[in-house]
Amino acid sequence: MSDSGGGSAGVAPRVSVLMTCHDAAATIEESVRSVIAQTYGDWELVLVDNGSADETISIVERLGSPRVVVHRLGRDMGRTAALNEGLGHCRGGSVALLDADDGREPTRLARQVEVLDAHPGASLVATGYHDIDATGTVTRTVMLEGKEPSIGRRLAFNCPIVHSSVMGRLDAIRSVGGYPRAYDYAQDYALWLALARRGPIIGIAEPLVRIRRTATTLTNRPAGRRAVAWDGLRLYA
Repeated sequence: MSDSGGGSAGVAPRVSVLMTCHDAAATIEESVRSVIAQTYGDWELVLVDNGSADETISIVERLGSPRVVVHRLGRDMGRTAALNEGLGHCRGGSVALLDADDGREPTRLARQVEVLDAHPGASLVATGYHDIDATGTVTRTVMLEGKEPSIGRRLAFNCPIVHSSVMGRLDAIRSVGGYPRAYDYAQDYALWLALARRGPIIGIAEPLVRIRRTATTLTNRPAGRRAVAWDGLRLYA
């Protein structure tokens, strides 16, 4: 696997990839390898371990990449707190998000850096995605459609952006306070709404990430669906 280029301890990378994890031993290697395999080389991976009790971090350490920096929280502080902790450790001018059970196509970072450079006023850029099952088989492909270059106005009606598809400008994310702490599950949607007031949200139609959907995925569990719906109602209000 390729692991050339990127920031060193003294030189900040162009892109920080932010990932949080909790007991993700079944999927973490695939997700981290999808970052290491990127055609774009100037990145670091900021991995926040949210109190894992399994072999998650041992698996990551065995990969041996010096650009994967692990921060252990020691206990489960909740997803929102873990994400904000990770933002505090990011050194890149841009932050690319990836969940610990998802993956990315090799050209994802390169395409998003290209689009951000072409739209200097944009706050973030998101992509289309593939849904995959527990075996990694693609079950659905969603293109991020829209006639306008900015998809921010669609957020008033629904959220077409999946968390793992986003790259945003770190200064813009920090300027709005990061992920709103009032939301346990829709913290990403709340952040997109805040960033839409800072600058355009740009959509790349092509599917550049792979989103794992299984029976244990939060939005597939009844309690999880209720929690997400409740957060969504509060946001719409």
